[in-house]
Amino acid sequence: MILQLQETERFYRIWWALLSFVNAQRHLIPDLPAQPAPGSVKPADAMKIRNALWADDALLDQFIAENPAALPPADLALVGNWKHRVAGRFFVVKHLKKHSVFLDDRQPPRAYGVLGLVSPIEEIIGPYLPILVEAVLLPFEDKIIYDSLMSPY
Repeated sequence: MILQLQETERFYRIWWALLSFVNAQRHLIPDLPAQPAPGSVKPADAMKIRNALWADDALLDQFIAENPAALPPADLALVGNWKHRVAGRFFVVKHLKKHSVFLDDRQPPRAYGVLGLVSPIEEIIGPYLPILVEAVLLPFEDKIIYDSLMSPY
């Protein structure tokens, strides 16, 4: 129900480079650490940067064009695929062995099998389902993950 360790490390390496870039462009959070230690960034601060990122795809394009973190081409292609993200409210309706099932609130609804990053989603939101969450789902190779920030209602 989670990414493999090397995949999680790859995601966070790319994700932090992207968030740092957005923060440098938009000057949202002063004193953002260059390399965060666990717990060193407040979720509200990360959410502020993340919301600015997803509000403007030009930031993704600029990050890819400038490549300030000197990411390899495969990582830049992965970031480019994040234009295909699905953001909004989802009902988490079931936890399975391979993923948790997210059902969007559109008509007709679509289901997504979402993997956790470090912990299974069940550990993050709890076992009591269904539950409504706000999330951004991202393609990650042949999987679907979330952008590390999820808010239950």
